[in-house]
This record gives sequence, C-alpha cells and structure tokens, in this order.
Amino acid sequence: MKILMERLWKVLPVPVLAVERMPGRLIGLSMGLFVIIRSDFAADRPTVIHELEHCKQFWRGGAIVHMARYYLSRTYRLKVEVEAFQAEIAACEPHNAAARLDEAARALSSGYRIERDTEACFALLTGRMTIAAAQAVIDTGSRSSRTGPAGVSIMLARPKASIAPVTARTTGIR
Repeated sequence: MKILMERLWKVLPVPVLAVERMPGRLIGLSMGLFVIIRSDFAADRPTVIHELEHCKQFWRGGAIVHMARYYLSRTYRLKVEVEAFQAEIAACEPHNAAARLDEAARALSSGYRIERDTEACFALLTGRMTIAAAQAVIDTGSRSSRTGPAGVSIMLARPKASIAPVTARTTGIR
C-alpha cells in the first residue's frame, strides 16, 4: 500500500491510499476523509479528481447526511456522480476527453443503480439534459423509451442490484 497526499480547497489534507486490490470492479472509493484507489489507477489524475470531488461533497453535504442521502436517494446519487464525472472529464487531456466521456456515461448507467441508460447519462454529463428533466421521466413510473429535452431518447432500464454504487469501470479502455 502506498499513501499519497492531496488537498481539498488548497487546505484540507486528504490521504489517498493506493491498494493492490479492491472488491469487484471498483477502482476508487471515497470515504469522505480519505480515498482508497487501486494502485494501477493512482497515477490517473482524472480518477483521483473524481474521488476528491466526492470528498468535497462529503464535507459540503454534512458528512453522515451526505453518506445517507447517497445510498438512500437515487436522485441525489445521480446528482453527485454527475458532478464527480464532470470534474473527472474536465481534468482529462483534451485528446482523451471524448473517450473518457463515453466511459463515464457507460459507468454511470450501469454501476450506480440510477435507472438511466447510457444515452441519457451522456446527455446529463454534457449538460444536454438536467437531472430534474431526467427525474421527471423516472417519476412517471414508465419503463418505456421516451424523448427528453433536445430529442434525447431515454430508455429506463431496471437497476442492477448486483453492482455496487461506486465506480464500476472496465480497465480495457485506458
């Protein structure tokens, strides 16, 4: 295990623990006060930025309240994951941003139990759709395809309970 130090808001120290193995397909996990990341991703700055964004959310959201809301509310989980993935994509080199965006949309649609397909997640990450608009489709209770703002098709998928609600990316893309 290797320990790296990062800072939030240029003052608050955050230990980043690089470990050889994580459960399942996880590559990173924010525990609010610290981050655990697979050692093969420890040098991947956008992934570290993603997890640090969750640390910021932990402090802004009131620690335990944030954690409870993350696991109990799909809408809140979607909001904070979109923020974290947007920070991750913004931290990418320009020539890697498009591939990272595609990867983020796939990870968001399949690994967080949020009932959105990849296309809807892509629209959320690029700002073509708001979370409120996506939630309005979910609130109808329909499982069929609908068209949202800007003609974005939204296919509501059943949640995948077997996948943990933290990053579930494949490693073959990088």
